[in-house]
Amino acid sequence: MGKLKQLKEQRATIFSQIDELRKATDGREMNAEERQRWDALIADYDRADQAVETEERFVDIERRQVEAHHHRVQGTTNDQKEAEYRAAFTDYLLHGVTGISAESRTAIEARAGISGLSGGVIIPRSLASSIEVALKSYGGMFEAGQIFTTSKGDDLTMPTIDDTSAKATIVAEYQQSTKRAPSFGSVLLKAHTYRTPIIPVSLELLQDSAFDLDSLLSGLLAESFGRGINEHLTTGSGSSQPKGIVTAATECTTKAAATSITLDNLIDLIRSVDAAYAQKGKFMLNRNTLWELAKVKDNNGNYIWQEGAREGTPAMLFGKSYILNDDVADIGAGAASVLFGDFSKYKIRMVQNFKVVRLNELLAEYLSIGLFGFARVDGTLLDAGTHPVKKLIHATA
Repeated sequence: MGKLKQLKEQRATIFSQIDELRKATDGREMNAEERQRWDALIADYDRADQAVETEERFVDIERRQVEAHHHRVQGTTNDQKEAEYRAAFTDYLLHGVTGISAESRTAIEARAGISGLSGGVIIPRSLASSIEVALKSYGGMFEAGQIFTTSKGDDLTMPTIDDTSAKATIVAEYQQSTKRAPSFGSVLLKAHTYRTPIIPVSLELLQDSAFDLDSLLSGLLAESFGRGINEHLTTGSGSSQPKGIVTAATECTTKAAATSITLDNLIDLIRSVDAAYAQKGKFMLNRNTLWELAKVKDNNGNYIWQEGAREGTPAMLFGKSYILNDDVADIGAGAASVLFGDFSKYKIRMVQNFKVVRLNELLAEYLSIGLFGFARVDGTLLDAGTHPVKKLIHATA
């Protein structure tokens, strides 16, 4: 029997004696012997209760110590595994599939879930994170959308629901509540494979222990992925490629002039988005459009938009931040130059993570190897009819 359980049972026994004496003397005054026994039992109960509280405190401290030790051990184990995989990945880059050690091969196959290393090697988490950070600054869609990762590349159905018109009503007592079925829908996310061009890297460079392979790969892969993936996540048709945000967004009913844009156009764009999305809304536009808006002046020649010009003030338009995405079209006839809304509703699906393949023979005569990266990605806007993102279209003439 555990000590805490034993102490609780002792306290319960004393309480039973107290309760028995209370019932026996109910309705009359206790005599001297009963009063003496009552006081003794109360004192015994207080000591037993204090002993239980002390043991409970000790058990809680002991539990937290065990949990803390487990977290330390688990954290150390995870760090060790990541360090081992990072070393194995470097070994793979330096020596290729046939030249890596047995330990490196085991570590890679365990992480990547592949046999024979024929499917490319998943890059370490720290390098994957640096590539994602670079992609956010490079293109815009990795900053705007919500990224999630799946372990497999099967078609993924994501549900949508439109219940924005539902309202609570006053119902009299004993009256039946009204019934209303929300509008359900779904969108399908696939896994389109993107490959970077082959990157030649000299063996001398790889063998230089002072060279930072992570910086090389994160820069080259992010630049290449950024050009291809961001373009499709922005303007993709949705047929054999992601459905880009511009394609999926709903058109604002008010159009801008064919070759210009005004702040009034942006006000109309904000107003067209449901308040539930506008609260978290952001603009998306390219750099050329941004600087055209920055040139807008009032009747006295003063620049209207000055938030970004004041030191320490985040650059905003009408209190809303913006995302730069150079794959959004310039101002022009029929173009969609500005978007506004809740971009977290745009979902970017990645399968596992970025992978790298090492080519040994292709560039051997140049004493170089070839590296290329690939990733499986899709994206679409979750819109059940509430239109979380709107786009400003310019008139055709």
